[in-house]
Amino acid sequence: EFSCSALIIGWILSSLSLSIAFLPHNLPAQNSVSVPMPIPMSLSAVDASATMEGDVKPAAEEESGNNPSMIHRYDSPFFPISSDGQRIPSALIILNTPIKSSYDNGRLSGVLGKLWDASSYRICADGGANRLYDATVAIQGMRSENDSSNYLPDLITGDLDSLRSDVHQYYEAKGVSIIRVEDQNFHDLDKSLMAVENWVAKAPSERKAGSNHEKTNTSSTFIYGGFGGRFDQEMGCINALCVWGKKESFQQTSLALYDEETCAFVLPESPMKSEVRIRFPGESIESEEQTNLVGEGPTCGLIPIFGRCEKVMTTGLKWNLEGDTPIEFGALVSSSNRAIDEVVTVETSCPVIFTAEMIVKQE
Repeated sequence: EFSCSALIIGWILSSLSLSIAFLPHNLPAQNSVSVPMPIPMSLSAVDASATMEGDVKPAAEEESGNNPSMIHRYDSPFFPISSDGQRIPSALIILNTPIKSSYDNGRLSGVLGKLWDASSYRICADGGANRLYDATVAIQGMRSENDSSNYLPDLITGDLDSLRSDVHQYYEAKGVSIIRVEDQNFHDLDKSLMAVENWVAKAPSERKAGSNHEKTNTSSTFIYGGFGGRFDQEMGCINALCVWGKKESFQQTSLALYDEETCAFVLPESPMKSEVRIRFPGESIESEEQTNLVGEGPTCGLIPIFGRCEKVMTTGLKWNLEGDTPIEFGALVSSSNRAIDEVVTVETSCPVIFTAEMIVKQE
């Protein structure tokens, strides 16, 4: 009787698990809808409340084991497009902070303009749609320019408490998907990253890990507007990099914050080895013949924002770390360093933030 009861209970639990596993969590692809907050299978309550000390075990740690050959790469999105015109698929999230890029002849300039051109999926996080509208559509109207609709996002999402009615009406009329996600336990950036997660999951098979991509990132997510506002909001953006970067669904997605002055992204701990390729290491910008130049500059830093790092080893910096001195707040922090080689490598005992200046030279 005991064995039979155990089998029945096991069958019931198994059935419940399968039912939960196949609950739909994709956001509906239609204009101007309101949905309750979906909790994706990759975002549990524990994940969402993780602190920057790292309450969630990195998925890379679970998968990579002790394999020292695992490589995390940051490749600048500001390099010229190769002759075959190929870039890895990239998503852009625009946050609700002022856009400093100028708008001339129907084109956005600066960092945002380059990130827009490098992206194939674009999201405005709530009031980020107001910022995009004011930086493009409103200026077109003041100049009596034709609306070429070059800057229509694929999605506007969040709780939409900041989205102006005129902006809502304009983008809705243009066919932009507008989805209200109601849950104040998640930031608008989290809700936007959930949409990116769904977009990545729908990727063609060639985007996913395979024999040619096992050690590199196969997609990128650019978050524009992560700096220059309130300090707590900046820290919230940094924490989002940490929490989302640990998820299995983002293990081969590079996450980075940008504005017109700086960029930042997380480098994972060992056994992952990081390779960073910025646009303008050393004095390379001096040899550029182009007049419109945008990209990461040589001034950079390694910030131990997640806690004490006992061992950090680097190559390619003017002042390399040899692994014999810990870095931590209250002691050594590698700020105002300088990238001098085309590739900077970093091996660290705990995650660190790599930050670099942004160079914008346009005439």
